[in-house]
Amino acid sequence: MKKLVIITLTLMMSLSAFAQDHKKIVGISGAIPLGNTSDVSKVGFGVDLGYLIEASDRFEVGFVSGISFFKGKEVDYIEESQTKKFKYSDAKYISLAGVFRYNLLDNVYIGTDLGYAIGIGKDVKNGLYYRPRLGLKLTEFVGLNASYTGLNVKGGTWKSMNLGVEFSL
Repeated sequence: MKKLVIITLTLMMSLSAFAQDHKKIVGISGAIPLGNTSDVSKVGFGVDLGYLIEASDRFEVGFVSGISFFKGKEVDYIEESQTKKFKYSDAKYISLAGVFRYNLLDNVYIGTDLGYAIGIGKDVKNGLYYRPRLGLKLTEFVGLNASYTGLNVKGGTWKSMNLGVEFSL
C-alpha cells in the first residue's frame, strides 16, 4: 500500500510538471447495482477527485481517486416456518485509477478509468477496477456522465450503472 501511494504521488507530480493544459475534477454519482451485486445492495453513491492533462486536442489523460458506498440490502428468509430478516453489510471501496478520455466532439467524450479498488469493511474484497463512461459537457465547468463500474474480485464481479455530475476546477 505504501508503495502504491508513493508511486501515485510521484505520477501526480510528474504529470503536473509537464502539463500544458490541465484541470482538477470533482465528481458525484449515484449507482444502481447490477447482476449479483443487486442481490446484496440496493443503491450506491460515490465521490471522485481527479486530475486531467490535455495530451492533444482530443485526448486527455490523468488519474482519479474516489470512494464508493453501497448500502447493504435487507432480505427475508424462512427458517423453521418463521420469516426472519437478514441485513447484508454495507460495502465501501476506495479506487485509484488512471483516466483516459477521448473528446468525440467539443462537448461529448468517451473514456475509461482503469486501476485498483481497495475494499473497506467486513468481507469486502480488493480488485481490478474499471469504469467506461460517456460524458456530456454542459459548460466549461460542469458536465454529466453515465458509466458502468466493474470491480473484479475473487469470486465474482461487483457491477453497477452510474449517473453523475462532474465539476472542473
